[in-house]
Amino acid sequence: MRVLIASGGTGGHIFPAIAVAEEIKRRQPDAQFLFIGARKQALEKFCFYRDAGVVRLPAVGMPRKVSVDFASFALRMLASFDLSLRRVASFRPHVVLGFGNFGSVGPLLAAKIRGVPMAIHEANAIPGKANLLLSRLSNKVLVHFPRAAHHFPNGNVEVVGMPVRKEFKQKRERLGALAQIRLSGTKITLLVVGGSQGARALNIEVCNAIPILQKMSSRVQVIHLTGKSDYSWVRRYYENSPVQAYVAPFDSRMKLLYDGADLVLARAGASTVAEIIQTGKPAILVPFPYAASQHQDENARFLQENGGAVVLKQRLTSSSGPSVPGLGEKLCELIEDRQRLREMADSNRRLANGSAAQRIADLLFQIARPEVAVYRHVGRQAAVAA
Repeated sequence: MRVLIASGGTGGHIFPAIAVAEEIKRRQPDAQFLFIGARKQALEKFCFYRDAGVVRLPAVGMPRKVSVDFASFALRMLASFDLSLRRVASFRPHVVLGFGNFGSVGPLLAAKIRGVPMAIHEANAIPGKANLLLSRLSNKVLVHFPRAAHHFPNGNVEVVGMPVRKEFKQKRERLGALAQIRLSGTKITLLVVGGSQGARALNIEVCNAIPILQKMSSRVQVIHLTGKSDYSWVRRYYENSPVQAYVAPFDSRMKLLYDGADLVLARAGASTVAEIIQTGKPAILVPFPYAASQHQDENARFLQENGGAVVLKQRLTSSSGPSVPGLGEKLCELIEDRQRLREMADSNRRLANGSAAQRIADLLFQIARPEVAVYRHVGRQAAVAA
């Protein structure tokens, strides 16, 4: 089977795409893939095997306000569509899967014109404009959050969850994880993560809370992923305090870091929420206030309503005072309440759906061009004969 996957260049798009591709490859080892996205470097970095094709499209982000930027947006969309038409024609996919944002519009429109069956996956509780548009052309609309299904008018919507990397399904190894980053196995561990680029507001507020945390330094330690731009000054804060910490700009071993954590402080991107659920971690979530349609607020609210997270708001004003009021106090409150942490963890474990990649793969095989079914039938007969 030949599968075209169109996605954005962030981890929130790439990792779910890889999870689905891994599942298809597990079932059909000779499956072929073409990844199309706006950031070739990111796609190449996360491809899990070398024979996958990778195509970079012009970055296509729709302006939020009517402006002269629309002309540039339209030109990039046309260039994206033209390149996608040529690549779809040469690759001849049996099925196409899109993971949202306007970078996937060109490839999926090209697939539709060529008569290729297509599906889209919406990771957030509030769908983006690109997926709302593409849903009318898709054979299947797959969503992570149940509340997202209500935003799509057609009846071809299925709640499948969020695909996560295969390592997130492996058993938790807390002590081994902490030993690898040279932290104590007896202390409560706070994991601070703001996404691959970090989150400056979280970095500032956690550093402001270090005087509070150092009063509990005999019982508390921190794993802090800062992002590249804030790494140096955040590290100095910890070096000048007794709080034991592992500080890094970025670490690709996210499953290991979640394994070592007892409490997570993070934004509420769809991929982060999925990882928190899959690893069963209690969380404090601070949604990014500038996210489109405030979709991170809805993502976070889903966890809060199900008992797995506390949601704090980031202030938008530049006036004096903390940008995330009450963060230090909430950290202390939860660190001191081990029973509540266990209850929150249990709530997230009940939400865990480790079969999202399998369900998406099932649906792709169902809607793929008919010759795939013939190919699979012949393959099974050959295997039996052997």
